[in-house]
Amino acid sequence: MKRSTKAARGLSVAFLLLSSCTSFFGADAPQRDGTQAVPGLFSPVEVVRDRYGIPHILAANDHDLYFAQGFCHAQDRLFQMEVERRLARGELSEIFGEAALPADRLLRHLGFGPRAAILAASLPAGTRATAQAYCDGVNAGMKSLRAWPAEFRLLGFAPRRFTVGDIAAGGLLNSFGLSQWADESVLYRIAQVLPPEKMEELLPRIPPDGPVVVPGYGAATSVRRHPAGSPHPGTPALLEGLSSLAALGIGLPRSGGSNAWAVSGDRSVTGQPILANDPHLPFSCPSLWYENHLVAPGVDVYGVTFPGVPGVVIGHNPRIAWGFTNAMLDDADLFVERIDGDRVMYRNRWIPLVLREERIRVKGGNDENVTVRETPHGPILSPVLPGVGEALSLRWVGYDGGDQLGALYRLNRAGNREEFLSAISLHPHPSQNVVYADVAGNIGVVMAGRVPARKGGATLLPVPGDTGEWEWTGYVPFRENPSVWNPRQGVVAAANFPTVGPSFPHYLSRIYEPSDRGKRILGALTEGETRGERHSVDSFERLQSDVRLPGAAKAISLALRAARARPDGPADLVEAERILSSWDLSVTAESRGALLYEVFYEKLMENVFRDDLGPALYEEFSRTSILAWNAMDRVIGRGDSLFLANMATGRKESLEEVAARSLSEAMSGIRERLGEARTTWAWGKVHQVTFPHPFGRKWYLRGWFDIGPYGAPGDGRTVFMERFQPGTGYSVVVGPSMRQVVPLGFRSMARSVIPTGSSGHFFEPHYSDQTPLWYGGRTHPAWTDRESIEANAESRLRLVPVPVLKP
Repeated sequence: MKRSTKAARGLSVAFLLLSSCTSFFGADAPQRDGTQAVPGLFSPVEVVRDRYGIPHILAANDHDLYFAQGFCHAQDRLFQMEVERRLARGELSEIFGEAALPADRLLRHLGFGPRAAILAASLPAGTRATAQAYCDGVNAGMKSLRAWPAEFRLLGFAPRRFTVGDIAAGGLLNSFGLSQWADESVLYRIAQVLPPEKMEELLPRIPPDGPVVVPGYGAATSVRRHPAGSPHPGTPALLEGLSSLAALGIGLPRSGGSNAWAVSGDRSVTGQPILANDPHLPFSCPSLWYENHLVAPGVDVYGVTFPGVPGVVIGHNPRIAWGFTNAMLDDADLFVERIDGDRVMYRNRWIPLVLREERIRVKGGNDENVTVRETPHGPILSPVLPGVGEALSLRWVGYDGGDQLGALYRLNRAGNREEFLSAISLHPHPSQNVVYADVAGNIGVVMAGRVPARKGGATLLPVPGDTGEWEWTGYVPFRENPSVWNPRQGVVAAANFPTVGPSFPHYLSRIYEPSDRGKRILGALTEGETRGERHSVDSFERLQSDVRLPGAAKAISLALRAARARPDGPADLVEAERILSSWDLSVTAESRGALLYEVFYEKLMENVFRDDLGPALYEEFSRTSILAWNAMDRVIGRGDSLFLANMATGRKESLEEVAARSLSEAMSGIRERLGEARTTWAWGKVHQVTFPHPFGRKWYLRGWFDIGPYGAPGDGRTVFMERFQPGTGYSVVVGPSMRQVVPLGFRSMARSVIPTGSSGHFFEPHYSDQTPLWYGGRTHPAWTDRESIEANAESRLRLVPVPVLKP
């Protein structure tokens, strides 16, 4: 009865949307033309939106600039901002009910809300003023709305006022999503079930022939590892719950990599540097990013920011351009704590735990009280990890504060390399390789963010927290962070491959993305040098859309050897050999070869590792795709593995035998899904991208709020990165969250795109008008000169101060 009632209600909502969408929502679109008197402004501000709905904000001072930016964000993305800040604070249950409780429990334990309040109070005066102006603008934008956006009305609640603490909490959430906390837990869990020699085979390695961002650190150094045995009694209980963070499904932002590169003027058609960037993040609707152009005395910056954050995160001004890629820094450690009641053993002495009481409000249910315990390392996460019998705490760079907004403020105004470095030196987290170019002809990469100095050295596994042996002793000085400037070859690039070689004096990480994207980018940027070829905005855009995968050749060679060695084998192997031998290694949406390769590679990983790890642990291992790819590629390269012993038969198989079985299973699996007509098989029929809205989880709202699905080219290792999670189907979960190309000195030729559109209102054209461009590998002009802005203006809103009445 309950199901039928819920279905009826869902159909009623759908009918309402279908029959009266325009009248119910369309009439309540924000005002974007005319004049609005707004309390809190010092001087008039002009907001010109171009034909993509992107606001160009022209203000007379900093306060009004950020006020107006907050105003625009509230007009266009208010529900997105509300969900983000509730996620960061652990307050989703208040609007979504009990289904959100696991997420709220975890976020309450992580403590971003309480830490955000402390961080906001400690901000420098200038940063605080910028943040407050932005918040005042957000709140004025809320007040200006004719009605709350559709999502608020359908859920039956109204947003509260935006605060500086909300900005800080969102910054902590986004940074945490780019840390390596999940990989460490998976490795530790695996270490307890495998013998040491097999564990050694699975530990991630940095390929000796792979690229590095900053050359010159070649000789290997040793990495200290925590022993695989139990550091404390009761470890098996701990292992049962370590991986449950990922199983909560709470939608934390997780990086899937990024691309950024630049070439010098000697390699460009303009005679000046050109820079490109496409950060890879989970897809959502609306997009994670918001494009805007900010102009005031001393600043003229175009680019993207997160709704809820003032300034521009990635972009360009008249003199410099920059792009971000995740440096893959190991910036978090898990500590196994020794607890006795309300005290913890720390550096061989007992000290009191810090207790924090939290109340989670639950829509349609009873409130839940949570007690959070904290050690000097950080919060104890055990209560949100089912089955954990011991205390596991988290030490993370983000807990030590910092001035992210101050760094962005300076970065947006930097006019040369020295000012850029001064700005980026303030950036505390997440660690990023920042690619830079300027009109003076400089190109370079510098790693921004705090690098922990560890007393016990490098470790990939959780460590004991009681003795002090594994403490952090501080942070590496920024001047010692890796950097490279104006290399002889005229090319710099960062694509989540190692920042430096293994002899760099400070430990950074051992977990990186595969080097396929990096090799492909560097190869494309340097080929043609002898022929005098030069790069352009168009050639950079083509490279951003590149789906060639030369690194697949070794796996294809293995599959072909396996098939050809069995000419009298199953017909599927004969057909598979024909498909793969004709594949050109391009992972296009139309390709049969790409489809078979991707399914074969996944089956091969499963058949090599699943027996030893078991179904549940293999699922964790393969979903952490960096770890799985790293291990599988090395097995293919060696042609052998300790994991090839078949536990069912007791016989060790050859890699070719396992490959033949995997190829047959891949053919059968594709046939079951797509049918017998193999001429119609195509990668894009299973590998599809959807930009999901939270309301899209309801089938009767999906067609209104989600964008897609579309058959997608590429995979997790192509330059046009479209990652799926092994074992969960082939739907894309991470990809280019924006793209920009900037020719320095020719700013009018700069281009960019986001996957959806500027508006968060599903009934507006700008909700999805950039999707065809993004999907087709194209971009739109990033207009910054007044003439182009006026020529492409769609609306003009003048915000004016409310007159002060004199007595």
